[in-house]
Amino acid sequence: MSYIDVYIEHNSLQLNTTFTYVCKEPISVGCRVRVPFGALDLIGFVAAIDVQPRISTVKEVLEVIDKEPLLNDELMALAMTISRQYVCSVISVLKTMLPPALRPSSSKAKIIYEDWVVLNDPQVDLTPKQRAALESVMEQLPMKASVLRKRITLANPLLQKGALRLEQRVKTSQLDLESIPDTSFSLTSEQKNAIEQIEKGTKSVYLLHGVTGSGKTEVFLRLAEKVLTQGKQVLFLVPEIGLTPMMIQRVKARFQTKIAIYHSSLNAQEKYEQYLLVKNREASIVIGTRSSVFMPFCDLGLILMDEEHDASYKQDSMPRYHARDVILERAAFHHCKVVLSSATPSLDSYARAYKGVYALVELTHRIYLDMPRIHPLDLKQEKVEHGISARLWKAIEEALYRHEQVILLLNRRGYLPVVKCTQCNETFTCPDCGIALTYHKKEDVLMCHCCGRVFTFDHTCPHCHGHAFYHMGMGTEKLEETLKLRFPSANILRMDADSTRKKNSHAKILEEFHDQGDILVGTQMVAKGLDFERVTVVGILQADAALMRMDYQSAERAYAMLEQASGRCGRHEKEGHVYIQTFDPDHYVIKSVIDHDYISFFKKEMLYRHLGKYPPYVYLCTVIYMHKEETKAMQIAQDAKNHLSDLVVLGPISISMRQQKARVRLVVKGKDRSVLNQRIWDLVQYHLSKKTTVKQEINMYPLGLEE
Repeated sequence: MSYIDVYIEHNSLQLNTTFTYVCKEPISVGCRVRVPFGALDLIGFVAAIDVQPRISTVKEVLEVIDKEPLLNDELMALAMTISRQYVCSVISVLKTMLPPALRPSSSKAKIIYEDWVVLNDPQVDLTPKQRAALESVMEQLPMKASVLRKRITLANPLLQKGALRLEQRVKTSQLDLESIPDTSFSLTSEQKNAIEQIEKGTKSVYLLHGVTGSGKTEVFLRLAEKVLTQGKQVLFLVPEIGLTPMMIQRVKARFQTKIAIYHSSLNAQEKYEQYLLVKNREASIVIGTRSSVFMPFCDLGLILMDEEHDASYKQDSMPRYHARDVILERAAFHHCKVVLSSATPSLDSYARAYKGVYALVELTHRIYLDMPRIHPLDLKQEKVEHGISARLWKAIEEALYRHEQVILLLNRRGYLPVVKCTQCNETFTCPDCGIALTYHKKEDVLMCHCCGRVFTFDHTCPHCHGHAFYHMGMGTEKLEETLKLRFPSANILRMDADSTRKKNSHAKILEEFHDQGDILVGTQMVAKGLDFERVTVVGILQADAALMRMDYQSAERAYAMLEQASGRCGRHEKEGHVYIQTFDPDHYVIKSVIDHDYISFFKKEMLYRHLGKYPPYVYLCTVIYMHKEETKAMQIAQDAKNHLSDLVVLGPISISMRQQKARVRLVVKGKDRSVLNQRIWDLVQYHLSKKTTVKQEINMYPLGLEE
């Protein structure tokens, strides 16, 4: 019997403490238990054993769920670090670290098992027919019971007599993609130098800044090859699911080995299988998105982070961690190197490389042709038809005539971004969020792109009962329709959050575009990581939209998206042309993209950041207060600002509502990360002490300001 400290399954910061229970069974830190909590039975996670009880009456553990720890000492310590740095509950981090089937939660997914047949005792007494049946399958064992019963009719007698026996194994899924040939080629001198700098360097973190098409992936593969020969594990990180299939194919073609894949499109069972592959050391390579940083590595030798600038690496719900911070912690524990790669590095990473905190490695030239030619299209002067300028229409037509491919970027999905009545000017808005609903023509519904709610649309104004609506703006669905009318014989594909909802849809769309596609229309999904030999024209519509956001990061995000999209064409033997539709061709972001001049953009943007006192010159935290009554949220926010009088605090300011609740935002700035972190923890305790019904949300080191 021992006393143990347990974290309860609820994510609330109010319960971010351990509760002591008595356990009569042997147990270890990192195991799940079922415990009484008030009138409920909840799942908990053991944080410490053999502790001294703080009260005289201690409740007993109802059930020990795990016989062995789910998390090792490294991951348990990492959970504490993330909780401390990102001001979030420990249990929220523990849940994030584990696949859904193993999470400390009452609503966890169940692990699915299936029957396998293994050889038990081949010497038992059998009839001649049974003996013949056994010998016909003996070399193929073990095999699934369902397969065995299809192969022989005497499976049941063999099992009953003990020649064979059943055992349960975790059901496995087929996640394989179509194989591609290995495209290994002779390294350029820049690639050789880059690999040598990283392998022989003494720094632990390297920023690989290479222009699009410079062969950064090949550098990744060569670095991984050497680490794998040493028997160590390698983690390949990609920002989005859409980039996973291409990376998997490249890695699998090179190494011809089992690979663990981990991203949000996998179901609970598939995530559990991939988790076991890494835990049991059946796979030495992991390819995944943000959540794969928590895989149970035991001998990690290299971490490769592709498109390190991408905002997808920052989680937008508790725990709001950044994958880059996590891999730095894991690399320090495993004493391995980290390579951050991008054609458009985040200002934060490049500033660290500039100061020598990271080692800067550069690839300044493409492997094949020069960088694509950029054609700015001034919409104040250009003739525009259906949202596309005459020059871009002509470029598309010429590319199709030459049997080349076109990619069009419009970072707005749906058919119409705003539905507005022509008679009374009523705009359809989300009752939860207060923002305009987007019309999706295929499903004939209105959708909120903020909370995801879907509303039926009977094409009648609820205010005046009119049936006529303005056709303002355009989304990818409408652009696709326009192109199909203009080019009826072309194979036009669309890649956005709507067209990629189904499983493996990313891979299917990319495969079809590679084999027989003519035009690929998409949101920012098509702006990064894609490599198609026949793409010679890229058109960027509404390029100014990203610059219109009231956010200190708007210029950085706009530059990254435009430069990355530009890099999708002219990557092989054929020259590429990029057409950027803009109302402000003289904007410094547009000019930097035209010249492919990251350094110019970096210097200009860093000047603005310094003047405005924004990252990387300071650390930020946003604190949001939510309540049905805006005055109450505003009052609590003002009180919080007064509590943080020793720091620079912007606000409070009202922003868009969520779940029919008003939201008020504070932006807190601090020069010292540890001081800011401590003061935000103080603010959390201060808020809890007020016992108010106003909800508080913390986002440490945000990559943008909530609107």
